[in-house]
Amino acid sequence: MLPGIDVSHFQRAVDWAAVAASETRFCFIKATEGAANVDPRFIQNWRGAGDAGLLRGAYHFFHPTVPAAAQAESFIRTVVRLEPGDLPPVLDLEVPAAWTSIAPGVRAPLAIQWLETVESRLGATPIVYLSPAFAIEILKNAPALARFPVWLAHYTDAAAPMVAKPWNSWSFWQYTREGKSPGVTLPVDLDRFNGSLDDLKALAVKPATS
Repeated sequence: MLPGIDVSHFQRAVDWAAVAASETRFCFIKATEGAANVDPRFIQNWRGAGDAGLLRGAYHFFHPTVPAAAQAESFIRTVVRLEPGDLPPVLDLEVPAAWTSIAPGVRAPLAIQWLETVESRLGATPIVYLSPAFAIEILKNAPALARFPVWLAHYTDAAAPMVAKPWNSWSFWQYTREGKSPGVTLPVDLDRFNGSLDDLKALAVKPATS
């Protein structure tokens, strides 16, 4: 398993050269939230991680009561395009209480609308970030999500995260929110990729073919 981190403006300034000089091989960076909120450190983090040679991906924090189409447009407008070697976009699904006003049968379709819009516009199949409990209790193990890779938030002493249906395996695992990393002065989320560096590169955006 390969080590990685994920960050937002909450980590403040990140020394990406120091991150890249450590064992960290990849990072996910918050880009947007809802339909109008752009993370104030996204551009700095995105450029810094890229300049340092890290495999980087951008994520969107989803608000279920805001139109999914508007949220997808905000993310696309912020990220603009993915370069060869970038990791796929991520849809961050959390805060169960925010979903209670949404009918259970409508919840997964909202997420899928964002996922499919971003997939078609940016040319990469997005990753779904959630906890096993969220998959079970909020999304009711919706089968339509199975084709998207999953990044599981599961804080456990076990050797691997719990995998909830509709998935049978995991791609990324956020195993703590109180981690430490060279180049990051504040606590940071730590992640693992389920595979080798070559496997991770295979998941990344491919160069365009002529």
